[in-house]
Amino acid sequence: NGLTSGIGNAVFNEHDGVTIIVDNGYAAATGGQWIPSSEADAPRRTARLSIADAVRGVGVRWVRSLNTYDMKGTLRILREAMSTREKGPKVIVAQGECQLNRQRRIRPLLNRRRKAGMRVARKHYGVDAETCTGDHSCIRLSGCPSLTVKPNPDPLRSAPVAAVDYDCVGCGVCGEVAHAAVLCPSFYHAELVDNPGAVERFMQGLRRGLIGFLQKRTQRKRALAW
Repeated sequence: NGLTSGIGNAVFNEHDGVTIIVDNGYAAATGGQWIPSSEADAPRRTARLSIADAVRGVGVRWVRSLNTYDMKGTLRILREAMSTREKGPKVIVAQGECQLNRQRRIRPLLNRRRKAGMRVARKHYGVDAETCTGDHSCIRLSGCPSLTVKPNPDPLRSAPVAAVDYDCVGCGVCGEVAHAAVLCPSFYHAELVDNPGAVERFMQGLRRGLIGFLQKRTQRKRALAW
């Protein structure tokens, strides 16, 4: 939609501007239907057709594709588009599967694997409450519905801290935004594993034992300091 009337017209009239095409893999405005560029397996459809190739086909020479969940890469390409000396229209294809549709697609598959006793790994992000400064820039910039606030565990600080609830789907946008904007280092990434193997269970037990030992040693040092 708009390939000939928008992009083709920009090429014909030698416009020197930047066009960003948001490709989330679905027609979100009308209910998440498949579209020609959908990367997932579309039943009874011919998908995986490249928007970048179509744009080049109407004459655009400067074309870049980026992953919308990679904030540093996105900023780099945007700066390149705004500062390049090349004349003519510039097109950025911002690709990233809609998380709502992605979860609808993969959750039944993961549930079947989990019930069959197969290993299932899920990404989850969190915020270190002791490191969080409480300015909540991460919430304002990302707008993720999984980001919320909770009481500060530090009795000397009254401001609530940011937190990630269990609706997190592991897309990583919250942490990517915080790090790309150089906001704070409080975000961490964890991997939740269902039906882990013997080696993973052994390593988990080893890590718990080591962390517990170090925590007790720190507590003893604090007690002696008092």
